[in-house]
Amino acid sequence: MKRNYEALFGAFYERYFDFKSQGISNAEALVCTSEAYFGVQKRGEMEKAVVVIAEGRIYLTHSKIFINSKERIVNLLKDLDLEKLQLETTSDEYQDILERRDMVLDGIESIPVDHSPFARWYYNEMEKEVKNYFIEIFVNTNDASEIIEKIEERFERECRSTWSENIVVKTTLAELLIRHSIKPENEFLSLKIELERFDMNEIGQLLTESEKFDLSIRIKEVLSKI
Repeated sequence: MKRNYEALFGAFYERYFDFKSQGISNAEALVCTSEAYFGVQKRGEMEKAVVVIAEGRIYLTHSKIFINSKERIVNLLKDLDLEKLQLETTSDEYQDILERRDMVLDGIESIPVDHSPFARWYYNEMEKEVKNYFIEIFVNTNDASEIIEKIEERFERECRSTWSENIVVKTTLAELLIRHSIKPENEFLSLKIELERFDMNEIGQLLTESEKFDLSIRIKEVLSKI
């Protein structure tokens, strides 16, 4: 049992990082991992406990957690059948699971709640991802058209996915071009038109009010410099 117990934790984390390596957000990678292990939870109380705890522990490293996911994890961990769990594990494993369960239940309360059901890059994460990729490109070229083309190609999926990801990508890209004195003509005009037409009301619950405020300031600063 011990090998299966430890291997299941390891396999769950490995699958999560496999999804992450595909360039998707933390939130989406964890949703995909959870879905992949949905059937495993039905094999026994130990499997259920390990999968839910593993998911919860990864959420502890995230900047937000979808409110329904939080409620599901908390309810599943609180409703574990401890008698069954004792029968399916050694005494050491049982105690370890309880300690990990309690750590998740304690830590999950301090994670900011996301009210949007869309698994996506969150505000600061999206900005950071664009900046990191920009640096990778800028090391090899300062050609405006090439940089913009590569950024748009890398984040095409995100820009089509949600309004928040799209506008954060475009705003961050414009900021970086300005900061590095890269001034494309037609491409900048396209970015300017998109930023000018952007309606913050379209964001809904994809961003918090403080994130919306910060984004609006960033957009105004960009438009004043283009």
